[in-house]
Amino acid sequence: MRASDELLHSVTVWVTDIGTQAALLPSEADRAAFLAERCRELLEEACRSGMDEPSALIFARSCVEGAERIMRELLALGTPVAGGRA
Repeated sequence: MRASDELLHSVTVWVTDIGTQAALLPSEADRAAFLAERCRELLEEACRSGMDEPSALIFARSCVEGAERIMRELLALGTPVAGGRA
Protein backbone atom coordinates (compact mmCIF):
# COMPACT_ATOMS: atom_id res chain seq x y z
CA MET A 1 0.00 0.00 0.00
CA ARG A 2 1.32 3.44 -0.90
CA ALA A 3 1.81 6.05 1.80
CA SER A 4 -1.03 8.14 0.37
CA ASP A 5 -3.33 5.09 0.45
CA GLU A 6 -2.36 4.43 4.06
CA LEU A 7 -3.05 8.04 5.01
CA LEU A 8 -6.42 7.99 3.26
CA HIS A 9 -7.34 4.77 5.04
CA SER A 10 -6.25 6.18 8.42
CA VAL A 11 -8.21 9.40 7.94
CA THR A 12 -11.31 7.49 6.79
CA VAL A 13 -11.22 5.21 9.81
CA TRP A 14 -10.61 8.15 12.18
CA VAL A 15 -13.43 10.27 10.72
CA THR A 16 -15.90 7.37 10.83
CA ASP A 17 -14.94 6.36 14.37
CA ILE A 18 -15.07 9.90 15.76
CA GLY A 19 -18.36 10.66 14.01
CA THR A 20 -19.90 7.48 15.39
CA GLN A 21 -18.63 8.14 18.92
CA ALA A 22 -19.97 11.69 18.80
CA ALA A 23 -23.39 10.46 17.69
CA LEU A 24 -23.60 8.32 20.83
CA LEU A 25 -23.22 11.28 23.16
CA PRO A 26 -26.38 12.45 24.91
CA SER A 27 -26.43 16.16 24.08
CA GLU A 28 -25.41 18.67 21.46
CA ALA A 29 -23.09 20.34 23.98
CA ASP A 30 -21.38 17.03 24.75
CA ARG A 31 -20.95 16.33 21.03
CA ALA A 32 -19.52 19.80 20.36
CA ALA A 33 -17.04 19.51 23.25
CA PHE A 34 -15.99 16.02 22.13
CA LEU A 35 -15.38 17.16 18.55
CA ALA A 36 -13.49 20.27 19.69
CA GLU A 37 -11.19 18.13 21.83
CA ARG A 38 -10.58 15.70 18.96
CA CYS A 39 -9.71 18.68 16.75
CA ARG A 40 -7.18 19.94 19.30
CA GLU A 41 -5.64 16.48 19.59
CA LEU A 42 -5.39 16.04 15.84
CA LEU A 43 -3.87 19.51 15.43
CA GLU A 44 -1.23 18.74 18.05
CA GLU A 45 -0.41 15.37 16.49
CA ALA A 46 -0.13 16.83 12.99
CA CYS A 47 2.26 19.52 14.28
CA ARG A 48 4.33 16.90 16.13
CA SER A 49 4.52 14.94 12.87
CA GLY A 50 6.15 17.92 11.16
CA MET A 51 3.21 19.65 9.52
CA ASP A 52 3.31 23.46 9.73
CA GLU A 53 0.61 24.90 11.96
CA PRO A 54 -1.58 26.51 9.25
CA SER A 55 -1.66 23.25 7.26
CA ALA A 56 -2.22 21.20 10.42
CA LEU A 57 -5.17 23.41 11.34
CA ILE A 58 -6.74 22.94 7.91
CA PHE A 59 -6.17 19.18 8.16
CA ALA A 60 -7.60 18.90 11.68
CA ARG A 61 -10.65 21.03 10.93
CA SER A 62 -11.35 19.13 7.72
CA CYS A 63 -11.19 15.78 9.51
CA VAL A 64 -13.49 16.99 12.29
CA GLU A 65 -15.92 18.44 9.72
CA GLY A 66 -16.06 14.98 8.11
CA ALA A 67 -16.71 13.37 11.49
CA GLU A 68 -19.40 15.94 12.21
CA ARG A 69 -21.08 15.16 8.90
CA ILE A 70 -21.16 11.45 9.71
CA MET A 71 -22.49 12.25 13.18
CA ARG A 72 -25.29 14.43 11.75
CA GLU A 73 -26.26 11.75 9.23
CA LEU A 74 -26.40 9.08 11.95
CA LEU A 75 -28.46 11.33 14.20
CA ALA A 76 -30.85 12.18 11.35
CA LEU A 77 -31.36 8.51 10.60
CA GLY A 78 -31.83 7.64 14.24
CA THR A 79 -29.66 4.61 13.50
CA PRO A 80 -28.67 2.43 16.43
CA VAL A 81 -24.88 2.47 16.77
CA ALA A 82 -22.79 0.13 18.93
CA GLY A 83 -25.66 -0.83 21.18
CA GLY A 84 -26.83 2.73 21.72
CA ARG A 85 -29.00 5.15 19.86
CA ALA A 86 -27.40 7.57 17.46
